[in-house]
Amino acid sequence: MSATCPELDQPGRLNEIAELGLDREQSRPWLSDLVEVVAVELEAEIALATILLDRAQAFAAGHGLPGWLTEAGGTPIEWSFCTAMLGQRSICVINDLTADPAGQDNPLVTVAGVRAYIGAPLMSPRGYVLGGLCALGLRPRQFTTDQVVFLQNMAAEASRRIRDNAPANVAGTSAHDGKSRAGQACS
Repeated sequence: MSATCPELDQPGRLNEIAELGLDREQSRPWLSDLVEVVAVELEAEIALATILLDRAQAFAAGHGLPGWLTEAGGTPIEWSFCTAMLGQRSICVINDLTADPAGQDNPLVTVAGVRAYIGAPLMSPRGYVLGGLCALGLRPRQFTTDQVVFLQNMAAEASRRIRDNAPANVAGTSAHDGKSRAGQACS
């Protein structure tokens, strides 16, 4: 959960976020409905679609957020659990954030009472991790294999919707260019 993750500052990733229109605060009902389904299916108090900017985590859509987080529209990047997916490019599960050295002092844990996290990366057409589709619980818990698969499928659908709802000049962007951008997991 550190801003020292080198993938945060990748110019290509940040440019694609801007090209896809994800650097703007706006309503995204085409993501909001997916976030609602994730909250219900995973029995989570909070569900989010996040966009990882270089210094902040923006909420593209949210369900169940405390008022102060809704009003803020995001968090400092240091508070983001989703940054771990930048390096590993795969699902991240933390069953008990109070026992996780990287998360136990996070204000979302100490102030907002978040105890469990599951997130799947939102992938760009060019293969960058844009952010995450995630669920947060207010009690420690185990996520099942079926829940992990469900979230991965929903993240793929959210990534498709991001591509399909991009401004016209990016809508034709080709899929992953085949270059590997995998690196070490950031925490």
